[in-house]
Amino acid sequence: MGRETYRKLVQIGRVVYLNEGRYKGKLATIVDIIDANKALIDGPCSKVPRQGFKFSEMHLTKYLLKINRSQRSKILRGVWAQAGIDEKFKNSLWSKNLHKGELREAMTDYDLYKLGRSRQSRNKILNRAHFSLKKKRHQMHLAKKNKRRVRLQRKKEEKVEKPKAEKPKAVKAKPEKAKAEKGKAEKAKPEKAKAEKAKPEKGKAEKAKK
Repeated sequence: MGRETYRKLVQIGRVVYLNEGRYKGKLATIVDIIDANKALIDGPCSKVPRQGFKFSEMHLTKYLLKINRSQRSKILRGVWAQAGIDEKFKNSLWSKNLHKGELREAMTDYDLYKLGRSRQSRNKILNRAHFSLKKKRHQMHLAKKNKRRVRLQRKKEEKVEKPKAEKPKAVKAKPEKAKAEKGKAEKAKPEKAKAEKAKPEKGKAEKAKK
């Protein structure tokens, strides 16, 4: 099975955060689905009465209660308290960000100015520390590089390069005897040819004598 793309689904028992209307900023649970645009919600612990609410006016949370369809408010209150939904949402990052937004809305212009100045001083301290660490790291890198260079130079100096002896070229020298025999054979060839020519002439002379 592949990993699910959507983890927050519109389903019965899904806890939602209301972002519009009279009960803005409160939690409730989907008890039933009316149609493609609305759901029936109920929040007995957050003082949200059972009513129809638009999907566009709520945000789905990651919390899910195991309840039946159109569950009664009394049973829903017990399941809600047992799951500890209020405490979980209060400790979540979502709730902390909402609290920050509320504080920012309540701030005056002078408070915003002081906040900006404090951020500038904080950023200066962080940048100074960052650049000092970066400089130290660069110096360490250069020191390692120099050590490596010195080590290689020493190895080159210690290594003695021996001159390579040139190998003599192999010359196929023919022996003098073979040359002399070859010359004699070449000289003997025309003499043999002359002797063979002279044989028939001698035969003719002998016949004439007879």
